[in-house]
Amino acid sequence: MTAQPATRSLTAPHGRTITWCEFGDPQGIPVLAAHGSPGSRLQLMPLHDAARDAGVRVVVPDRPGFGGTSTAPDHGFHSWDDDAITLLDALGITRVTLLGFSGGGGYALALASRRPARVARVVLVCGMVPGAPAAALSGRIGVVTLLYRVSRWAPALAAAMLEGRGPFARVREANLSAWPEADRIIMTDPDARKLTAADAEAGLAQGARAGIEDLGRYHRPLPSGLGAVRQPVTLVHGTADGNVPIGVARWAASRLPSATLVEIAGAGHYFAVTSPRTVVTALLPET
Repeated sequence: MTAQPATRSLTAPHGRTITWCEFGDPQGIPVLAAHGSPGSRLQLMPLHDAARDAGVRVVVPDRPGFGGTSTAPDHGFHSWDDDAITLLDALGITRVTLLGFSGGGGYALALASRRPARVARVVLVCGMVPGAPAAALSGRIGVVTLLYRVSRWAPALAAAMLEGRGPFARVREANLSAWPEADRIIMTDPDARKLTAADAEAGLAQGARAGIEDLGRYHRPLPSGLGAVRQPVTLVHGTADGNVPIGVARWAASRLPSATLVEIAGAGHYFAVTSPRTVVTALLPET
């Protein structure tokens, strides 16, 4: 099992703290990742060995309100922009590939649209996309749909659901059968659970507020529209994903100016845990 990496931190403007860690090759091709909702700097730890072998450096900060990173003013999907640029500047990285994982997809797309000079390309891995229509969400697991809806109208209740408090302590186990087989294997495998446990703990270290705010934003489209993302975008998505259905990736690919969709037959939402090389291959420069 990959050892947990060291957590690094810096002081951002206005005294805020940004925490992050790195995976892969420290001298490799730079990738900046936006983790999911909830999630943390540890979420992409399964990519470490494959990224190291491929010569890829994956920098994963805690987004605002997650892990050890301070909360930030609410600017919707642009709430991560300043932290991302601050970290790139501190690391001396001029231009980067963005990786948006799951609920981090909207933040990666938002940054690419607003700061195009700093973003060479975008890779979305089982990425949620702002404003996806109901038709694209067909097949989403019922409890996931419920959580998105409750996040908008009753955030305190949604927080209890996400944190597993009170009557929601066994929501995940009670709904296990609703997940595709590929995900159930990962969710019940002892080694995989150990790999993801640290991320789950860090992702909720400050409570569920940031995760609930994430989910509550996705019913709205990206402020500038998907057409403002002019960089090449690669969408890597499992056809059996019950959290972010494949219809979301197909819909987004049809609207982004320069998109490539890679569909992984039979894969669920957590294929990065068992197929990290698939993700890392998508991060390599196009030739």
